[in-house]
Amino acid sequence: MKPNKYIIFIARQLWFWFWMKLMDGFAPSDKSGNYKRPKGIIYDKNPEIYINEHKNLYLLVGSTCPWCHRIIILCTLLNLSNKIKIIFLKPNYKTGEWIFQKDFYNCKNLKEVYAKCDQTNIFRATVPVFINYKDGKMKLISNESRDILKILNSSTFSSCLDSDQVKDCDEELLDFINEDINNGVYKCGFARNQNAYTEASQKLFSALTTIEKILQDNDGPWLLGNEISLADIYLFPTIVRWEFVYSKLFKCTEKDICFFKNIIRWRYKFFYLKGIAKTCSYKNWLKDYYQAIFPLNPNQIIPLQPSLEELINSRKI
Repeated sequence: MKPNKYIIFIARQLWFWFWMKLMDGFAPSDKSGNYKRPKGIIYDKNPEIYINEHKNLYLLVGSTCPWCHRIIILCTLLNLSNKIKIIFLKPNYKTGEWIFQKDFYNCKNLKEVYAKCDQTNIFRATVPVFINYKDGKMKLISNESRDILKILNSSTFSSCLDSDQVKDCDEELLDFINEDINNGVYKCGFARNQNAYTEASQKLFSALTTIEKILQDNDGPWLLGNEISLADIYLFPTIVRWEFVYSKLFKCTEKDICFFKNIIRWRYKFFYLKGIAKTCSYKNWLKDYYQAIFPLNPNQIIPLQPSLEELINSRKI
């Protein structure tokens, strides 16, 4: 049977309509088709949290989420795993929610945690989440990775640890990395039209060029010189996922990442810091991104890839 042009036209229109509806649930946009990430909740802007006093601090994270990865990296560098309980949730592809492997204070999924914290008026229950459970009550400290990082890297916490704080840096640099690179890849992948995608891609690669120059001009292997800073922790989750996810699934293809030689060298050094490789669950990344984000990959095919270690080593310059 020959394809009918009218059926093809109608099918394309219907598919696009359904695709837009699906995207509304995954990635809201403005009227111009630009992706707009929902803002997180800061439950307490000035939380007084002391490790030695509170025994029930929980970090709820997902191994795939790059914003969670930031926090996992900081916990690894500061050796916080013995001070805070870190619980990994899994995505349920069918329902689009984060679920616990074991019940968490009678909660089976993340939405129920938000409800217990009196946070029901949200776009979607997302990780990371920093929780304080005390006297039978659950309190949401924050679900913004930036604020959680500040708390964990504060003098209050570091005074209870054997390790020093990670070097802080200019808020402007953190904003730049977060908005133009971390969120920039999502602006490419979730763009609703060509203009939105082109603008997002140009901004993303311009930002990478800036980072490349910073690494070239400084006096050390890291973004701020000889000490690892929060800026490095912000950047790494995006760059380490690049070939596996962003260049393919999110269409970040304007330039090959190997074009940025200083960034590639920086990535290699960061990956081989003590404990960092273990924070990179690349098999979960492949499965979760390519199967959970259905609108971008409706056939659910997961591309074949080398191991992450092989990839990192092969691109060493």
